[in-house]
Amino acid sequence: MNSWHTPRQRLAVLLALLFLAGCFGGGTKVVRSEAQSRADTLLKRAIRAEQKGEAAEADRLFREALTISSSIEDTPAKAVELINLARLSRLHNDLAAAAAAIDAALALLTSQGNLYSEAAHEKALICLAGGDPATALTWAQRAAAAETGTSLGRRLNLVGRIFLAQGEWLKAGQTVKRALEENRGDNNREERANSLRMLGILARHGNDPDGAEQLLKEALGIDKQIGASAKIAADLEELAATARAAGDHNKTARYLERASDVHYNAGRFGAAGVAQSALADLFSQLGDGSRAEASRAKARELAERASAQKPTTPPATTSPSSSP
Repeated sequence: MNSWHTPRQRLAVLLALLFLAGCFGGGTKVVRSEAQSRADTLLKRAIRAEQKGEAAEADRLFREALTISSSIEDTPAKAVELINLARLSRLHNDLAAAAAAIDAALALLTSQGNLYSEAAHEKALICLAGGDPATALTWAQRAAAAETGTSLGRRLNLVGRIFLAQGEWLKAGQTVKRALEENRGDNNREERANSLRMLGILARHGNDPDGAEQLLKEALGIDKQIGASAKIAADLEELAATARAAGDHNKTARYLERASDVHYNAGRFGAAGVAQSALADLFSQLGDGSRAEASRAKARELAERASAQKPTTPPATTSPSSSP
């Protein structure tokens, strides 16, 4: 399954962390020292570099900010910078570096507050990426328990995602329904779409294809409103799986073709090729040899383009978006 994290969503989280680092005084404006201001500037530059796919530059800037914060024992800022380093490393598949950074961040924090909640959330994602869903679940639940701000829906979505990955359908459904309630409102549209997508998957597993299609179409509508390309493709792929489960092969093919097209035009050639391979398998089962071979040829071409593609940003579909 995919993580469904878009660049816009990551930026919002990172900026929220930046705010947490600098504004512990509620509505009172906090006077920043020169060193703190330099570290803040470096953190912002690192965020912009990450958004542009400049991973090495982002890593350098995060570490430079961390050095400054360490030199003045600014513990909250150090935690923020370490969380961002962990996230950057995870998104670029360096799980050892990600684990080291997030453990260092957690060692600085008490088990309360939203900064701890964010660190625990990231720890859960790293464990999940490393194939340890049981430990990931423990950290995701800690993140939800510590959350006192506006991110409870996001925390609960992660807990639900892990239950879903473990095949705990009842627990997943209960958790994601809670997340959906938390995610109502314009400020939580991305997470609301994530909740709806997971509920759609659960409805399909519950042999309710009509309900699943309705939920997934609602998620698709939200993702289109916010322009989340990777999530649009994920919605279309889940709609294809739902149509296939319902035995509607024509609808399955249309959704797969749309998903492939969205991936292709976003430059995700590998994902576009996977959709074409699924189309080829479908056409083969239907006895349509010519269309099957055409899709296989497209899949081979896209695989070659993907292998020659210079990676600039981490894959947007790490798991649902094949994973919730």
